Amino acid sequence: MAPKVDLDSAFVSWCREGTSDKVWGSIKLRNGTNFWEDNSYVTFWGRRGAKLQTKIVKCDTWTMAQLIHKKEAKGYLAVATEDLDTVYPEFEDDLKKTAFWNLLKL
Repeated sequence: MAPKVDLDSAFVSWCREGTSDKVWGSIKLRNGTNFWEDNSYVTFWGRRGAKLQTKIVKCDTWTMAQLIHKKEAKGYLAVATEDLDTVYPEFEDDLKKTAFWNLLKL
């Protein structure tokens, strides 16, 4: 059974320019035990509707916010939770699978 994923800990963005139709996002998997310790995130990216690539990233909240800002500067637009079904109908299923398998890597 896949873990329950808190959508509040996920950031999803979408970039559609010309023939490009991509998603990028991050999910916080685990909090650090104290202020100075890094959190564990899984970042995911790929063409919308295709299998996503993933990477585990260990960093503090500020560093992740900077990474998100860089993606937004490249044209990725944040997708509100209520709009996920329109932009990325498979998101919740993909999110659960992505979070589950990446939690096993920690």
